[in-house]
Amino acid sequence: MIKDIINKYKLNKKWTYKGFHGILHTFFPVGEEPLNRLKANYGDSFKITLFFVTEDYVNWYWNDEDMIRLRESFIKKVNKDSKFLEKFLNKWKKLVSIFNQRIKECEKANLSKLSDKNLMDLYNKFYQAYIDEYSIAIGLQDPFSMHADKFMKPLLEKILKKQGKENKINEYYAILTSPVVESFIAAEFRGRLKILKEINKKSSRVNKLLEEHSKRFFWIENNYAKVKVLDKKYFSEKIKKEMEMDINPDEEIKKMDNQLEKIKEDKKKLIKEFKNLIKITEVFAYMQDERKKYVLLSNHYQKKFLDETGRRLNLTEREMNYTVFPELKEMLLGRKIDRKKLAERYKHCLCIQTLDGYEVLEGKDADKIYDKIFNPNIKTKEIKGTCASRGKAEGIVRIIKKTHDLINVDKGDILVTSMTRPEMVTAMEKAAAIVTDEGGITCHAAIVSRELGIPCIIGAKIATKILKDGDLVEVDANKGIVRKI
Repeated sequence: MIKDIINKYKLNKKWTYKGFHGILHTFFPVGEEPLNRLKANYGDSFKITLFFVTEDYVNWYWNDEDMIRLRESFIKKVNKDSKFLEKFLNKWKKLVSIFNQRIKECEKANLSKLSDKNLMDLYNKFYQAYIDEYSIAIGLQDPFSMHADKFMKPLLEKILKKQGKENKINEYYAILTSPVVESFIAAEFRGRLKILKEINKKSSRVNKLLEEHSKRFFWIENNYAKVKVLDKKYFSEKIKKEMEMDINPDEEIKKMDNQLEKIKEDKKKLIKEFKNLIKITEVFAYMQDERKKYVLLSNHYQKKFLDETGRRLNLTEREMNYTVFPELKEMLLGRKIDRKKLAERYKHCLCIQTLDGYEVLEGKDADKIYDKIFNPNIKTKEIKGTCASRGKAEGIVRIIKKTHDLINVDKGDILVTSMTRPEMVTAMEKAAAIVTDEGGITCHAAIVSRELGIPCIIGAKIATKILKDGDLVEVDANKGIVRKI
């Protein structure tokens, strides 16, 4: 069977990896989005996506052939039509507007009062709007962002070599790929600083501002596995800690403003050489931050649908987490439930999605396929990646795979993970440096490490496989190298 699956889907290809805390149900639409919905919205798409889940951890793989083809076609369209990027962004904004409308409909609905059919109809409308919006947000972004070191960096090296500035490659690359729009993490922090200013003035508006802030950012620590609703008390406690640290809100806001202005000025010096590539990077950096916001919101509402469906089917939260959306209607309306299969999926499952449909493999066979294709035995003491934020640091490695690992990060540790997410920011603030397997130039780690001013290496590919908790390492982000000491 293992050989048959590998041959059927031609899995012996080159793949680009992402890994994070997640479950089958909320990640299934992410694998579906860059297929038929991307084809409908863009005219081309991925032919296959796949991910492996074991005990709430997702290992996701993009096919390199698809990534290269889509990236090259997108750049060609932008170079050919000066209005294409603007039209592309406007199309995405329209899809986002539809998704926002679906969110409002879900917010107004009392799910427990709906019939089984109406519950599934509402979830279907929400689900389809989600994968529509996300299709062009991720299906064209990641081929550009995650492979930038393969096509943007060589171009930069060529230009700098002519100018005799080869030693500036990592510094210039970090400038080139820095977003000029504030991330939602920074926007949330700026909001807290403004509330802190009102507290210092003893304003009567503080309570109202806290309520508005919590409504705006209640989703900020969600991920593909865990959903939290952050309330006014949570943000009030964060502000109290900042008061104890004697943070000056005016100085912090000024620092944030100056940082964005500096990035804009630095980019002006490079923009003539890179023209459309910089424009694409900036549009995608904006879209990536927004798309992540909508992922976290989507996971919040998917959890509501899962909880209500699980209540009706008398299934546990874990069992519901390992369903996929296309099964729910049949499970709810036909009461066809295989609890053994759901239990096996939690331990090991491999989801393969193509333009023709999907297949979920459970148990040991899924594990064996994953090991054969994606889990080679690698030994090395030096790991190379791409500089996302310059600097050097030494410290103890802390591997972060799931949310509960964050408690292990102490001040001065080296945070090592497949990819960072918004719920990791508190731990990132303690870290002396950050190292990720994922390599996107507009990724969360790259954006936040620059905002925090700490060294960061992205695209290290094997960092979480080679490094172990407790290893002492040197991170030289100037050269993109991590060494065991």
